Amino acid sequence: MKTLLLSLLLTFPMAAAAADAPAKAAAPDPNQACFDCHVASKPGEVGVRPAEFGKSVHASFGCTDCHADYQAPGPHELAPLTGADAALVARSEALKASTAPRAYLACGNCHAEVVEQVAASVHGKWAKGDAKVAGPTCASCHGSVHEIVKGVATPAPAGATFATGARAISERCEKCHADPAYVEKAGLKGDVVVTFHDSIHGRLVNTGSALAPACADCHGAAEKDGKGVLRPNAHKILAKTDPASPVAGKNRAGTCGRCHAGANDNFAKLVAHNDPAHSESKIPHFLHVVFSWLAALTLIFFAGHVALDLFAEIRHKVRMRKAGHGHDPAKESQFVQRFDLHQRAQHWLMLVGVILLGVTGWPLRGAGSPEAIETSRKILGLFGGPHGAALLHRIAAVMIIISGGYHLLYLVLHGARRTLAFSMLPGPRDVGEIRDNIRYMLAGGDRPAYGKYSYLEKFDYWAVFWGMIMMVGTGFVLWFPVFFATYAPHWLLTSAQIIHGEEATLALLFLFVVHFYNAHLKPSIFPMNWVWLTGKMSHAMLEEEHRGQYEELVEKKKDPHP
Repeated sequence: MKTLLLSLLLTFPMAAAAADAPAKAAAPDPNQACFDCHVASKPGEVGVRPAEFGKSVHASFGCTDCHADYQAPGPHELAPLTGADAALVARSEALKASTAPRAYLACGNCHAEVVEQVAASVHGKWAKGDAKVAGPTCASCHGSVHEIVKGVATPAPAGATFATGARAISERCEKCHADPAYVEKAGLKGDVVVTFHDSIHGRLVNTGSALAPACADCHGAAEKDGKGVLRPNAHKILAKTDPASPVAGKNRAGTCGRCHAGANDNFAKLVAHNDPAHSESKIPHFLHVVFSWLAALTLIFFAGHVALDLFAEIRHKVRMRKAGHGHDPAKESQFVQRFDLHQRAQHWLMLVGVILLGVTGWPLRGAGSPEAIETSRKILGLFGGPHGAALLHRIAAVMIIISGGYHLLYLVLHGARRTLAFSMLPGPRDVGEIRDNIRYMLAGGDRPAYGKYSYLEKFDYWAVFWGMIMMVGTGFVLWFPVFFATYAPHWLLTSAQIIHGEEATLALLFLFVVHFYNAHLKPSIFPMNWVWLTGKMSHAMLEEEHRGQYEELVEKKKDPHP
């Protein structure tokens, strides 16, 4: 107890003394005198934003570490640049326009090795007077020198004006390579940015993939880091004509092999900055023309067909209402079995698979267009990003393959039992029904007396066979490109890219414009034809949509022993 009291008595005076002691003053910021005048209030203004500067890799630097060579009598009198420095500034419009070109030249004081790498790259030729126009400075790629964040793989701190990641790297390259004026002056290839965006690499970068390569990943000279891992050096970008360039002819397969084990020269041709339709073979271009015309003509015909049918449906509804006609309640309560459980299960698998393929594949295809990038990112984000969507895309592909196999087995078993119906086969009767239906849609009268399946339903059915062959066949090529590149010619791989994209566009547009109208949206069956769920159709709808089959059904009931 005495010890405790003694401790308390001693503590109070010490605490009081500590409270009375003046607070230790914080060390003054050596840059504050500069900040008093040279502060920018928002990004883009000349000056420093102290908060962002404090988060940058240069936060510990004093202003005069980069802004050097000031002389008496005042803080703004600079010694004139001489020699190589003066020549360098004279060659660069960006440096000449800068209020502090010395700050850019000062990068070499700390990053001498990097400066040497840039000097040896295609981007450093201008500094030696070996290029038509001046190339990039450090700030061209790294952004504001006052706000440079650490490493391209490290997320930028909140408030930093310069983002990081593959998309940001590509955007830096595009500053010059997408500028028509600069491209023309420098004599560069003008479409590299467009072809990159339209490639699978560009689309993945645009949609936020952490695995897709940016420009420097392929064009940067490969060097081993401190751990012996071969990595691209973004500061040492070599011209593709340079034998040491990673994208020079003999090196391209090895560059692709960093991500795609086993890649060969045939595979490497797939990722060139070229339109797939204009490869070394004429076959891809021919297929591109064929599928473009096929898609255009098919959609134009059926879009016109939908418009005429909608007009005819409305006209029919008005006439029926004026005449006071309606469906017979007795016919509404009687049903005919149209699809069995196996047929409906096949349709459900195909339906879910195709819709999933569309919502996971189309955003990636659209990501090649700058206007659609943000929308594509949001849609793919619902599935965990482009790679989550890719996994679901493959699962959906397996679903439609199972559906197709299921249906073929179904046909084989019914054929073996001699119960296979051939009513889905096209025939001469369909030609007459097409003529009669167009006449009905334009002029009125009676709708053709379709049998069990109309020509539209037959087209739907056989289009699935065509689509399965096209989409599944080319899908496997795109799923296992390295394998197919080992055994197949390059034109086949390029053709697979074209067919998969063109056929997918045709199939999805047909599905959502034509099939959904015929099966769900046309006025006579809206909100849908329930047969895909129940397998049954009322006699009233059967008479309306398939009068020929209905009349056959009535005849059989009249004569049970034909």
